[in-house]
Amino acid sequence: MIEGNTHPAAINVPAIGDYWAGQGGVYAGIMPDYVGSRPYHLIVSIDEALAVAWGGYGREEPKARSKSDGDANTQVLERCPHRHPAAHWAADYRKDGHDDFHLPAQLELEAAMTLLSDHFTPSDWYWSSTDHSATEAEGHNRNGVDFAQMFKTFEGRARAVRRIFVSDR
Repeated sequence: MIEGNTHPAAINVPAIGDYWAGQGGVYAGIMPDYVGSRPYHLIVSIDEALAVAWGGYGREEPKARSKSDGDANTQVLERCPHRHPAAHWAADYRKDGHDDFHLPAQLELEAAMTLLSDHFTPSDWYWSSTDHSATEAEGHNRNGVDFAQMFKTFEGRARAVRRIFVSDR
């Protein structure tokens, strides 16, 4: 049984690209340890939001600029007094009894789109939770284009992700 986003060593991890039964999505692999975080398994929702804006146009979110911690970014965006539809959709996402989803940070989204390319629409843009400026946030598409700053009013797509830490350390 998985509790508190951690798991015992004996857990059966699926192959990358397979649905992880009971975990709410498709397994994308292990995210490395970034700046004091612990490595974790990244799970990507099978569902996605269509035509959703990042929100908060004209407002900077300096505490939502992590390139690796989408959970922290999403929490900041959820507490803002102005709307952030993509982050709100991801935070409200529920699957297989799990309610700990978030909008992926730039590096989480990049890993998911690289490892699970068949699960993303090639020409469509997907939002990350990483803010860039008062008017733009980080987005990505699967056509080999690196991350780009997109206007926060642009209606792109969003996927929710969750994490299961590799160890309790």
